[in-house]
Amino acid sequence: MARRLPRILALKRKILLLVGIFISINILFISEFTIPHDTASFLDDDYDPALFPEISEIPENISSPRILIISAVFFIPEFKSSNETILSWLPRFLGPITTDIYIYTTPELASVVEASRGTDLPITIDTSFASPFEIPPLRGRETVYGQMHNVDKERAFHVPELYAVWNAKPFFVENAIRTLQGVQEYDYVFWNDADSFKEDHGYSNWPNPERLEKVWEEGSDISGARKQDLIFMPIINPPSKGDRFWTEDMGPIDVDFSEGSFFGGPPDAMKWFSRTFYAYHDHFLALGFFSGKDSAIYNALMVLFPSRFITVWVHDPAVPTYGRIPPMFTGHSHLGACGTERYYYQWWLSDRDTREKMRQWWFANDHDPDLVSWWKMKVPCRSTRVLGIEELLQRVFGKQWTVPPNTISKPSRTW
Repeated sequence: MARRLPRILALKRKILLLVGIFISINILFISEFTIPHDTASFLDDDYDPALFPEISEIPENISSPRILIISAVFFIPEFKSSNETILSWLPRFLGPITTDIYIYTTPELASVVEASRGTDLPITIDTSFASPFEIPPLRGRETVYGQMHNVDKERAFHVPELYAVWNAKPFFVENAIRTLQGVQEYDYVFWNDADSFKEDHGYSNWPNPERLEKVWEEGSDISGARKQDLIFMPIINPPSKGDRFWTEDMGPIDVDFSEGSFFGGPPDAMKWFSRTFYAYHDHFLALGFFSGKDSAIYNALMVLFPSRFITVWVHDPAVPTYGRIPPMFTGHSHLGACGTERYYYQWWLSDRDTREKMRQWWFANDHDPDLVSWWKMKVPCRSTRVLGIEELLQRVFGKQWTVPPNTISKPSRTW
């Protein structure tokens, strides 16, 4: 009996410890579950304060920024099922979004695009190019792109025409700005992939003009760059610390850094972006590097010119809106139930009323895609801050990291 007593006491201590842990976790979960919606709403006041808090409406003498969204729809013969899927998603983009849209497509698809848009919303349909290989920066590159395909690590899923669609985006943006110059001027222009709205949503006046003004104001403050020079590029995750020694002669940075489905800024910034993109596209090709992924070149530009880029990062471990629950106990991202995380920027760039509607819908209907995480806590989608890319890279690479030299001259020509 005497020998068994220490074992019984040890067992009791373990049971009491487990009970204590269980009670603590439950108190933590209950406290977070009862206040998260209020917390999420209060964070809007921190990260998206009203432009004019004393009044309910913006004064009439304050003009709203003019916004243009640019996109493209081109069929790739090898991807028949993907083509059909894109067409099924297209109305979710063109139908609800009331912002001016400029879209490139072929004459055969023009009627489909027009029908997806409807008759009452502004759209320019450009059928000047039957293929992305017809745009000036890529004209005559079919053979080179075919050779690139032979060394593509993901060649089983890609074809040369897909590289051209990806790498045509910066030109399409600059060309739309130039085409509409003198007809319609814009304060912000954005590229948006035609298939990026895969689910039903509540966005309409998107990106919200007033929200953009605040993002660029804050971005200018944290980066030190002028508003007219800043480009917004959402990110998935920053490069690894090992990339701190990267230089422009090492080729594109092929990691999941930039989210290339959406990017943009003031017209002058986007003209610079287009010309810089093709300067480095050609430089990397001349050195023999695979250059078929636009996002890998965007990554290189963000490392070479970090002060010109601002972003939002849904996985930011230092995000002030992290909350009191450790991430291992929460589903989705650090910011709560925000739908598909790579498209968080869609919610983040919308107005407060729309964010609240989407927040409520996700909180009621959105489920963690990881089935083994059924036990995790769900919290409403929360807002976060603007990040400067230079600040982010110094956080990852270390304070001693310096921007690598950029020596490739940007072409002065307009296409």
